[in-house]
Amino acid sequence: MVQRLPLKLSLGFIFLLELLFFACGNTNVAIDETSSFPESGWIQKQPVQFEVTVEDSLVNYALYVVVRQNNAYPFYNLYFSPSIMDGQGKIVQRGLAEAILYDPTTGKPKGAGFGDIYEKNFLVYPSLKFPKNGKYKIQLDQSMRVDTLAGMVSIGLRLEKK
Repeated sequence: MVQRLPLKLSLGFIFLLELLFFACGNTNVAIDETSSFPESGWIQKQPVQFEVTVEDSLVNYALYVVVRQNNAYPFYNLYFSPSIMDGQGKIVQRGLAEAILYDPTTGKPKGAGFGDIYEKNFLVYPSLKFPKNGKYKIQLDQSMRVDTLAGMVSIGLRLEKK
């Protein structure tokens, strides 16, 4: 005679297996890092840099920037400039991006929130190609024309193989 597990127990077991499967990590992620700011905010003259090693230059990558801000952030948007530099410091790609953090009409924050901190992912480069394998630096500069951008908690970078 086969003994069956109660439905609640089998659903819990399936959930734990899925959690274990997804917690093992995504092999398509080349970098997933965050840099926190001091309590005063993001200082314009202090860009944020991330280092990444590209092992397959034949693959396209998607570059996401993760922005975390609190209610002290004074604007509805954020302009930032992503730059990608090779191992010798030569700029491979440079751009200007805009992140809409709050609804301009209602003022409600976009993204997920906990307490007064909100987080939103922005796809900056949907199909990024590196010229060759090796080490690269990805630099983010705030371009808001404010010396210290209050309310910025952290900024992160996620680079995924497509």
